[in-house]
Amino acid sequence: MVNPQTLGVLFDTSCKRAPQLTALIYSDGQKILSRTFAELATDVNTWCNFLQSKGLKCGDRVVAISSKSPLHYVFFYACWKLGLIAVPVCESLGDQEMSFIINDCEPSLLLADTPLLDKVRNNAGGTEVIDWQQIGSHPQASAVPIAPLEDICDQIAVLIYTSGSTGLPKGVMLTHRNIWVNAWSALEFYQVGSHDRLMSLLPYWHAYALVCEVCCTVMGRCTCAIPRDIRDFKRNIINYRPTIVIVVPRIVDGLKAAIDKKIAESPAKAKALIEKAIYNASRIYTAGPRLNGGILRMVTHHLFYDPLVFRKFRQAFGGRVRYVISGGAPLDLEHQIFFKYIGMPLFQGYGLTEASPVVSANTDDKHRLGSCGTMVPWLLPEHGGDYTFKDESGKRGKDLHGQLLVKGQCVMKGYWRHADTSAKTLEDGWLNTGDFGYCDKEGFLFIHGRMGNMIVLIGGEKLHPEHVEDAVKTSPMISEAMVIGEKCKNVYVCANVPEEVRNSHTPEALHDLVKAEVLKTTAHMAAFQKPKDVLILPDFNMEDGTLTATYKIRRHRIHELYKAQIEDFLVRSGEEIATKRNLTIASSRVVESLEPGSIIVGNGNILK
Repeated sequence: MVNPQTLGVLFDTSCKRAPQLTALIYSDGQKILSRTFAELATDVNTWCNFLQSKGLKCGDRVVAISSKSPLHYVFFYACWKLGLIAVPVCESLGDQEMSFIINDCEPSLLLADTPLLDKVRNNAGGTEVIDWQQIGSHPQASAVPIAPLEDICDQIAVLIYTSGSTGLPKGVMLTHRNIWVNAWSALEFYQVGSHDRLMSLLPYWHAYALVCEVCCTVMGRCTCAIPRDIRDFKRNIINYRPTIVIVVPRIVDGLKAAIDKKIAESPAKAKALIEKAIYNASRIYTAGPRLNGGILRMVTHHLFYDPLVFRKFRQAFGGRVRYVISGGAPLDLEHQIFFKYIGMPLFQGYGLTEASPVVSANTDDKHRLGSCGTMVPWLLPEHGGDYTFKDESGKRGKDLHGQLLVKGQCVMKGYWRHADTSAKTLEDGWLNTGDFGYCDKEGFLFIHGRMGNMIVLIGGEKLHPEHVEDAVKTSPMISEAMVIGEKCKNVYVCANVPEEVRNSHTPEALHDLVKAEVLKTTAHMAAFQKPKDVLILPDFNMEDGTLTATYKIRRHRIHELYKAQIEDFLVRSGEEIATKRNLTIASSRVVESLEPGSIIVGNGNILK
């Protein structure tokens, strides 16, 4: 591995070596535009001059609040050239979280997109707010020298605020070294080069997008395609012609649903041909890179079904996609299988913000569908990294089932102003991911769920709710799910149902339908993992705090908001005794609020 550089040096070096290569392509709503690396360098210098005029110095924080935009590239590299700490913030946060983040990081300057100016100013706490669309209106292209940083690569480059699934968000401090090494590892793993074009769909306050798009494309001197939104992506993907698409499972669900709809609307003969092509592919492809199924089937696939059927699917995506990479949450295995059949492999990866973020991934020549892939280069001993698992007894080892621990150059510096929390997460130089899993004999990582979410039934059985939730959500009748059952006799599902399904059934019929779907999707599981019943709740969303900005469920908030419904449901299900334990354990805030001598009675009321 080449010695890491600051991200400002990385940017200047890439722009000088490939000035005429296309750095960005994007839509202005009417046509597709582009910027070369030389033009992008001019934009960054203009912003640097502006930021310097504001008297900012190394280590100052600059917040950017906007929907995804090409200006994010300019923002990040201008900050990094000057030694400033970039703080990208989700534009759809509620006032409470947005004002908390702004107050917590104490920025010297706030940048916002035009439609968000009023909202940001209302939460700015007196800090100056500037419309970032206006910064480049008077170009000043003078070259800006790289800030001379002490301990050059170990200075903080960015604060990424976590989604706060268990409370208010914390700022993860990622250094220049963290990000540089993680981007290098990803490029090495996927062999990305200047011929590639990454389709950018994820927000830049997400570490996955920040490193794999903003940094990897500059380091690899390839192109990043930035659509205005998901509609623009679907409408113009043929024009963007990506070779790599970076997604999260929700995007994959939408793409697969659109394909299924197109297949369902096809004439009977075409539909029958597609089904035969899929069946033939199923006899050839395995969960890994190996092919199996006989020469005749492979010849039929490559000479008949692939050009006649699957090629049309690929052309709808621009015809150049080498693979689709997903992170952030578990992927539906059926989706992985289908995309492999059509010649656009869909690979699951794993990472977390605190690890900058990529930890493992599947690749074309080394993959196992259903796994999170193998460890990326920064975790190998030759690059100073390592990983292990810690079981319930505290024993560590690569052959154990337990909490995944990692160490190396991509582990965060810590949480901003949360030294105690950092100390708990960083154990003797190891980052405790909090995720429970194991590696098989070939080094493929499998993640079951988060240790803090584990449910223990009254009989002592233990299960990770994510495993059940992922299975349940494969049903088109269920859009979101949360498994409950701590200290109960059985587990249950709190489910969201799509509006069109909800409106077409009576409450009783809807319950029976959804329950049948839950039983069907979990039929293969152990008896104690199968939900006994289902409670249909209103849609979880970011506005009421039941979903994070990355669309993960906030368990404690759902328990708080729907406490009465959940308690009544569990009592009706015969869980009267366990209900008291369930509610007090599930919602730590309820427990912490109890005064000495308080008693929780059967209906959940607090007596003093």
